[in-house]
Amino acid sequence: MKILFLSDVYFPRVNGVSTSIKIFIEDLQKLDHEVHLICPAYNEKSTKSKNITTIKSKPIFFDPEDHLMSWKELNKQTDWIKKQKFDLIHIQTPFIAHYYGKKIAKILDIPIIETYHTSFEDYLHLYLPILPERFARWLSRNIAKYLCNHCDGIISPSEQLKDVLEGYDVNKPIKVVPTGLSENSFRKTNKYTFRKLYNISPNDKLLLFVGRVAHEKNIDFLLYAFKNILKQNRTVKFLITGEGPAFSHIQKLIKKLNIEKSVILTGYLEAENELLNCYASSDLFIFSSKTETQGLVLIEAMAQGLPVIALAENGTKSILENNPGAIIGKDDPIQFAQACCKLLNNRKKMSEMAIQGKKEAKEKWSSRAQTEKLIGFYEAVENNYSKNHSKNNLFTTKKLNN
Repeated sequence: MKILFLSDVYFPRVNGVSTSIKIFIEDLQKLDHEVHLICPAYNEKSTKSKNITTIKSKPIFFDPEDHLMSWKELNKQTDWIKKQKFDLIHIQTPFIAHYYGKKIAKILDIPIIETYHTSFEDYLHLYLPILPERFARWLSRNIAKYLCNHCDGIISPSEQLKDVLEGYDVNKPIKVVPTGLSENSFRKTNKYTFRKLYNISPNDKLLLFVGRVAHEKNIDFLLYAFKNILKQNRTVKFLITGEGPAFSHIQKLIKKLNIEKSVILTGYLEAENELLNCYASSDLFIFSSKTETQGLVLIEAMAQGLPVIALAENGTKSILENNPGAIIGKDDPIQFAQACCKLLNNRKKMSEMAIQGKKEAKEKWSSRAQTEKLIGFYEAVENNYSKNHSKNNLFTTKKLNN
């Protein structure tokens, strides 16, 4: 198949959507499918290579990390796209990419699939505080329903999000296809190199959070829990990777809690090597986001033999429930801290979780298996579209002949 990916986000913007796109494109290409991605250029001029076209874009005023592509520049790609004879369009984000994808699909008369990566209902009000939370949630639900029902099929990263979309009255076929892990995620790394780089003693216990430093990630909760962990063990360190709109807020909270000497903020880490070394160097991965549609970082941690304690909310439930490499924490910073301390003091349990979690990640979350599911859905949607299109053409022909 020849597939056009459209997204309002991609690297160098680091997040789960960028990672998901990269992994699926690589595996689709390995399986002999042709994929071309159109995405923002992040303050650069529009560019085109064999597999990626970047479009001139501008930062969003309330979240400058994210950019919106120029509609004018996008429209310049239309003639080129017509010549490519794509079989299907796969939209990754519900902004400019969605509306351009919808326009192109109509011109080319081909089906659209959209991955609903983000449950905006849970945090739109955090970015637009001018809107009352109740209204923001209502608005998010209705926009999601409208956007999804204008596609021919929807990809959900988890069963929980599929249930949410069905609750919005989305009436299009929904297929659960999580983002899987590439083979690189499981390779052996050097844990001591990373610790040395950040002056972390080999004897110190190291807790880790990986993700965008944003309000919806609920990092405040982890910091309050860590404050309680320090009361029981002063040598524990907490490493927070990533950047985002809540970065300055997190810095202030760390200072307020008087835990500056024990918390390390690294910013974004290069994914292929630095981040893997970071996972391998840590003792325990902690996570408290309640808005995840999947929670890919949990699987990444387990792939490097890192036990996990996290809240099981929304998409993370699919990963955490009945997982021998993870413990579901209580939604209370004191109880969460107690669970962390109990595990850190049990070397045997941590060793068992490390082995079992890695096995679980490899058996259930390989990217190849997930990509094969995606291809099956592509084919089903394409066949369904062709059947309906043929019926519509027959109906139109009869109507014109009468």
